[in-house]
Amino acid sequence: MLPSYLLSLREGIEAALIVGIVLGALRQMRRTELVPAVWFGTLSAAALSLLGGILLTTFGLSFEGAAEQIFEGITMILAAALLTWMIFWMSRTARTLKSDIEANVHRAAFGTGKRAVFFVAFIAILREGIELALFLTASVFATNTLQTLIGAILGLGTAILLGWSIFAAILRLDLRRFFQVTGFLL
Repeated sequence: MLPSYLLSLREGIEAALIVGIVLGALRQMRRTELVPAVWFGTLSAAALSLLGGILLTTFGLSFEGAAEQIFEGITMILAAALLTWMIFWMSRTARTLKSDIEANVHRAAFGTGKRAVFFVAFIAILREGIELALFLTASVFATNTLQTLIGAILGLGTAILLGWSIFAAILRLDLRRFFQVTGFLL
């Protein structure tokens, strides 16, 4: 349960930060009419990620015997490789992530508008969602479905609360330190 909690917390915080950066950039540009496109992109990506995770897990659970072990092994190796890459990528790009996202939002907001802003949010959140779906599928094979589900719900719930708190200026979080600590724990 703890691994799925930490993975969901980390991915949820990353998603919340991305949404917050996009919304903040739109507010700075005085393009708040594009905010619904951000939320629609975010919710669409979350729904597609959830569907992908359910399909991936259901597909994996349909195997038996050697095929099941091969699928589980491949899933776990892919999840471990993706997690390792993600930790190194985040430590390398954490300093410029905000400015990169803001630049993409600026181009989108003053380019094709709603559709482009939708896709900025959609693609960023879908990437986080696909990562989480793969991690949680591997976790189901390593532990059990109920423990993974409880950990994921608690992790995402915590991430939503932290994200809301951060953007409401109630909580100040050193993001670099957060990703170092969760990277170490993972």
